[in-house]
Amino acid sequence: MYNSLSPKMDFGAIAKASGVSFSNEAKESQKASLTNADYLRASCAKMQLGIGPRDHEECPHRVTFDFYAPSDSSALEVAILAAYRHVHGNCYVMSNERATELESQLGDGRISMREFVRGLVKREFYKDRFLSSVAPQRGIELAFKHLLGRPPLNQQEVAAAIAIQAEHGYDVMVDNLVDSAEYSEVFGSDTVPYGRAWTSASGMPMINFVRMAALEQNFVTSDRTNGSASILLNNLTKGTALPIKVSARVSYVGVSAAWGSGKPPAHFEKLWRGLALVGGAHLAGMTINVMSQIAGFNGLDRIPALFLGK
Repeated sequence: MYNSLSPKMDFGAIAKASGVSFSNEAKESQKASLTNADYLRASCAKMQLGIGPRDHEECPHRVTFDFYAPSDSSALEVAILAAYRHVHGNCYVMSNERATELESQLGDGRISMREFVRGLVKREFYKDRFLSSVAPQRGIELAFKHLLGRPPLNQQEVAAAIAIQAEHGYDVMVDNLVDSAEYSEVFGSDTVPYGRAWTSASGMPMINFVRMAALEQNFVTSDRTNGSASILLNNLTKGTALPIKVSARVSYVGVSAAWGSGKPPAHFEKLWRGLALVGGAHLAGMTINVMSQIAGFNGLDRIPALFLGK
């Protein structure tokens, strides 16, 4: 029996792909719009848009669905840890490396989960690991994975993001992804981004499953240990095959918890040895009796009668 019936488990898809959310909008403070993106978000927040499909030109920065998002302290901690794990590509963040100011603002309702994620990706902690120390194409494919939960659909998406970064800077490229209609419709303001290329999502080709698997490699690794060079470059430009490192499947047999270290409980072992001894003695007696009769000696036939008192 295998430890997994779904290939998604080999890459941690079931464990990672989940919609963890947190909302404290009641306390979120109003602030002046400093950029066009801020103005668009503020304007859309005041619009009473119905649930369902719509034209993105109407308001490209407003989520179109409603869902319950918890606001208690335990949900806050779960959401923060999920954000650290996904945004940093399963890279462990020590306590002194956490964004305490952003965490405080999120807990107080001064920023939403979307702004918390934006802040994490713009920190020097993130840039040192996924921008300055990797190839440009690698940084872009990781930004798509960490912010939109998917790999780039084609090389044109990568080239466009690189052009924005080269002309306007890294922070503007991040804003372009976080403020996109796709981010709004998939994650909204309260949901932590997660890997969503494991299913046949609308608008994404099936090859994205393979590309996501190549980026993920397996459940236990982080995006830092998967190298600094682009993983998807040759596949996006030339259509070459993608290398995927899948963890070996482990076969197992379900046994009782009483069987420790492959050995049965002590009383079962004593019983087995006793039955084996009795059975062995009986078999040896039968063998000796048969051999004696073949040799013409029938004296052993009286032994059972002696035990029966006859």
